[in-house]
Amino acid sequence: MKALVLEKQLELSLRDIDLPTIIGPDDVKMKMHTVGICGSDIHYYEHGKIGQWEVKAPMVLGHEGAGTVIEVGENEKILSVGDRVCIEPQVVDKKSKEYKLGMYNYDQQVKFWATPPIHGCLAPEVVFPGDMVFKILDHLSFAEGAMVEPLAVGMQGATKAKIKPGQIGLVMGCGPIGLVTALAALAGGCAQVYICD
Repeated sequence: MKALVLEKQLELSLRDIDLPTIIGPDDVKMKMHTVGICGSDIHYYEHGKIGQWEVKAPMVLGHEGAGTVIEVGENEKILSVGDRVCIEPQVVDKKSKEYKLGMYNYDQQVKFWATPPIHGCLAPEVVFPGDMVFKILDHLSFAEGAMVEPLAVGMQGATKAKIKPGQIGLVMGCGPIGLVTALAALAGGCAQVYICD
């Protein structure tokens, strides 16, 4: 299927690439509608790597996505064909201690979409674990659904800051994550938030 492929540093192409199409019992297949372009996508494009993760083979970008469920695995009990959904772009080991404790984000073996060598979701259809796919309300647009993942990052940052009502906040960086972090800080009680870049 056609996808946006980062061939190597500074080289993108829209071309056919083999991606998983068969769903497992715990998976769902989604028709992607909207996918955000994250700072990490841009960084992989410009530099070919982030820290230890280096693009050594063609990779589909994109991990902030929303779409429609078009097929569900036999074990999936929450999602149905036709559901409008967004994704939490990580694949976790369901046997890990962290997953069993409900803290899978602390699992050091977690794998993220659009992080080498895992393909992302800038493709017409993707297969993903059903427990990392979430319904979005009918009144939300797919673009708003695609912003759920960046918003969750901003909310986590604001929560970790332990904001007390009336405090003044400072956010370094005016990209999407910085903006949603500022909004989360205001919602969390900051009287004012300054953003710089």
